Amino acid sequence: MLKADAVRAWIIGFLVSLLDVSESEIKGDTRFHVMGLNSVDAVVMAGAMEEHFDVEIEATLFLRNSTIDSLLADMQANGIVE
Repeated sequence: MLKADAVRAWIIGFLVSLLDVSESEIKGDTRFHVMGLNSVDAVVMAGAMEEHFDVEIEATLFLRNSTIDSLLADMQANGIVE
């Protein structure tokens, strides 16, 4: 099972790279669309996360959660992260 802190760090790093923003601009409770992430980006992020962590992740997980915090909570509820 994946560690929540490792997944959070990976998501932040991915968003920093994708959105060309500083890490300090990425907050756990800021909505993805406010950061500039769209649905296509979310699907790409799901695929990249699957590849990085070698785990199957439904793209809908990223579409039904609007913040990093809610995404991680959903992943914990689904037994993906602890």
